[in-house]
Amino acid sequence: MSFLDKLVSSGTALFAKKYPDYSYGLIDRLGVDAMLRQQRWEALEATVMGLDSEDLTRLLDGLCLTDKYEDALRSYLAASSSEVRQLVAGAYHLYLAWARRTGSYGAALTEKQIEGFLHFLHEANNDFSRNFSTPVLEAESFARLVRVYMGFSEVEAAESSFANAVHLVPTHLLAHLNYFRTSTPRWLGSAEALHDYVSQVEDDRLRRLLQLMFLIEMYSDLQNENRSTATATFREQHGELISEVLGATALPADDSLLTIYTRNYLACLYRILGQSQQEAALKKQLEGRRTSHPWIYFGW
Repeated sequence: MSFLDKLVSSGTALFAKKYPDYSYGLIDRLGVDAMLRQQRWEALEATVMGLDSEDLTRLLDGLCLTDKYEDALRSYLAASSSEVRQLVAGAYHLYLAWARRTGSYGAALTEKQIEGFLHFLHEANNDFSRNFSTPVLEAESFARLVRVYMGFSEVEAAESSFANAVHLVPTHLLAHLNYFRTSTPRWLGSAEALHDYVSQVEDDRLRRLLQLMFLIEMYSDLQNENRSTATATFREQHGELISEVLGATALPADDSLLTIYTRNYLACLYRILGQSQQEAALKKQLEGRRTSHPWIYFGW
């Protein structure tokens, strides 16, 4: 290879687009990337069918909430039909729906954005409409339907989907995350309804994550209203809950999706409160494990 070829080759690698890994290492660990490249569809589906609920969410997010695997997913979805394909299609179409919508306020959306959003929401709704053969697959479809109905602004349907998901898998993480977003004041709920929802969650670890999410959500709303007084007002209004959450048992050392989200929200709360040392202590654990929310709220 000539010096110029080497320079061009290294430059291509240097400026290659980097995609976030929302599977947080699971795709690599399971060898799913190779299965997609080699079109080993049976191996891929056997892998999916062997996952527990949290890892299924993790894998689908890693594959579908990005453009990285677009060509491979299209080949996979066109090759045949199966319940796994339909679940993957639903997750991918749901991603495309919210990508078309963007993060803009409703009044600022163009007609083209709204049409694309609704089109892919309907596609996802159809994909999730079948009866899946296992509780894990069925619960995942209901968990993602919560976000479909959030897009349609159908509160009762979102509530029903959430109830169905947690009936099958009581601590289903994605179902709780999506229902939380649906219940926020900026979408279909209120601060009071959100607080009530978080308070009634029985699992201690899951409730702690949702409490952190509630605090970040309340601070975000305060900051949007008055950035200069947001932190002081936040401490005044939610000081008791802040103390309760920060005084809870130390984080576990595992690499579960629940722990990953909890670390991100805890680090964000530390930053809001100006507790830089505590945030720095989590920095190493967030390498390769940085979630989109809550950071996207603040451009951090």
